Parts: sequence; structure tokens; C-alpha cells
Amino acid sequence: MKFAFLTNIISPHQMPLARALVGLLGADNYRYVYTIAEDKERADLGWGNEGEDWCLHGDENTAVLSEVDVLMSGVRAPNLFEKRAKEGKVTLYCSERWFKPPIGFLRVFVPSYFKMARRIVKLLNESGNFYYLPMGVHAARDMARLCGLMNGDWKCLFKAPKLEFERKPGGRIWISDGVRECGSEGVRECVGKMRMWGYFVEEGRGMMSDSSELGVKECGSEGLKVLWVGRLLDWKRVDTIIKAVGECSKSKKITLDIYGLGPEEAKLKKLAAKYGDAIKFYPPVPINEVRKLMREHDVYVLSSNAYEGWGAVVSEALEEGMAVIGTYEAGSSATILPESNLFHAGDWRRLKELLEGDVERVGIGKWTAKSAAEVLLTQRWGKDF
Repeated sequence: MKFAFLTNIISPHQMPLARALVGLLGADNYRYVYTIAEDKERADLGWGNEGEDWCLHGDENTAVLSEVDVLMSGVRAPNLFEKRAKEGKVTLYCSERWFKPPIGFLRVFVPSYFKMARRIVKLLNESGNFYYLPMGVHAARDMARLCGLMNGDWKCLFKAPKLEFERKPGGRIWISDGVRECGSEGVRECVGKMRMWGYFVEEGRGMMSDSSELGVKECGSEGLKVLWVGRLLDWKRVDTIIKAVGECSKSKKITLDIYGLGPEEAKLKKLAAKYGDAIKFYPPVPINEVRKLMREHDVYVLSSNAYEGWGAVVSEALEEGMAVIGTYEAGSSATILPESNLFHAGDWRRLKELLEGDVERVGIGKWTAKSAAEVLLTQRWGKDF
């Protein structure tokens, strides 16, 4: 089998799966095609090509993308998808959610966006070799809503269907029984050609099994050490963690270390100053150093709102044995973590309750690059799907 992946950048959240596929297929049978040249800022943080000859800088017209047996694409390239469909070749399109805020569902009323979405849905409806791999449950709901709208189910204009899914890469997705809103037969057929997906990170030293009896994350003599890493942007809602940890620190030994820069820095530092030494800020660090920081902390909190399409840091923290708390709105936390570890973006009081209690650890389970690669290569796409 010859396999190719089309994406926009060389990402440390995509390369582990690429390397796993190379290990199973051989370098001659795999190509990673990225459309945007590497920039220095990302390269300095570890987002770069390490010289693999199976990585190519190109675009959707790169010849190998039409020739391979299976194409997986994170780029919306309907011309390429339709060409492959006519030739009976398997195409797997993966994406984060379609309707991120602040525009949200209003995007569907943009003519160019509507036409592009209609072509994707038509492929799902009519091509036996075209499939959608949503990066998290929110992306799956967005696509189900699009499928309904494009199939004339106008209820989908107002509400997405309620979906259930298997919590693993390649997991089945289905519309909950008895749901009438946006749940026509056309929608159900589209959802039947979707399989749950995500980003897969490098294996860590703290990697745990999928056992449900992992227990509470124990903290050392320094108290509970909370970590956050990333760009300081408003939709990351870092203020929520600062408030929760700051209030916790009045009655519990707890600290928060924040690594990153961004436009919210001054505002967040002013907020943190109210809580003394409980919260500290540090400059950003390269990808490989983030994993070391995770091994030195107890709890990671993903506080982002719905603009966070996935959030691979959840998997990284789980790989390093951390206890992880996330929001219902972020793709990775809503898809991987149990409800007991979730809170709504901005709800610092609920986060405070979680931090004051015993934060349960969960295993990474099947959300690994190795498991995902095996799913891609063992699934009989177009035959017994």
C-alpha cells in the first residue's frame, strides 16, 4: 500500500503518526506533503523537518497525491478529492471543527464556503471511497449538521444532532436513538462514514495504560503544581486558571507555572499579582522541554474555549503521567477525558472545585500514534466499512 498525507505545515502533533506509518509501510511507500514553508519562529520551537526524505514541500497538485492508494488530507482540496473519487481511490479527509467562534455557523452563509462544504458532503453521500475523520466530537457534530443542511434537513440549521461515539481513534460515531432534531436518514448515512480522530503525540516516559484504576495524582512536599504552556491569547482563557488557582491558594498549597508570551500577558500578570507568589510566569520553551516540565508538575489544565479545535497538549500531558483537567468546549478534552475531569470554559469556580478535590488520572488509552497508524492500515476502506 502507498499512503500520503497532505497538510499545511510540519507539525510535532502530526509527525509521530507519520513516523509510525513509515515504520509500518516503509519510507518508500509514505509521503508527507506540506503546503506552507517552515518559518523560523516555529522551527526554533521544534516545529520542523528533521531531514526525513519522505517529507515534501508541495500543494494539492503534487503528483504523488493523485497516485497513492490512500490519501489522508488535513487540507480542504475538493478538486483533488473528486478526482480521486472518480478513479475509485480512497481519500480520508480530517479536520478540526467547521464552525469555530466568533463567526460560528454563520460561515455556512458565505457563498464560497457553502459551495465548498456542499462538495465535501456530496462526496460523503455519493463516493464509496471518501470518508471524514473529525478531529474531536465537536468537528463531528459540525459535519453532521452540514450533512443535514445539504440533504435538506432544515432542522440542522438551528441545532446539531446529538452524537455518541467510541472513545478511540477510528471509533464509530452515530446519532443517538430517538433524536429527531437534525437526524434524517441522509444525516445518519453521512455520520456512518465518519470515524473519530485527533492528533497523536510522541510517546512519553510517563505513558500509562487505559486502566480506569490509575488513582489520584499525588503531589509532593511543594504542594499541587499546576502547569500551563502556550501563547497567551484571550480564547485560551488562562485567566480562568489564574483565578481558580489563586483562590485555591488561600486554603491549599498550590502553585501555577505559566510558560508563554502573547497579547494577554500584561493583563494576566496584573490579575496574578493579586495572589502573591502562587502564580509565576516564564518565557516559552521548545517542544522537547515542555515534556520535561510536564514530568515536574502534577496537573495540566486546558482552559480554552471552543476556538481550540483540538488541543494536543492534553495527549502530551497524559503521556507524561499528569492528571489532566479540560473544558467541554475544546476538542481533545471533550473527546478523551471523562466528564468528571471537565469544566466549561471561563467557569473558574468549577475549576477551583476540581483542583480542591482529588484530581483523577486517566490513561492515554488508544490515543497513540501507534494505535492510530494500525487503524489506518487495517481498516478495509471502501470494502467492509
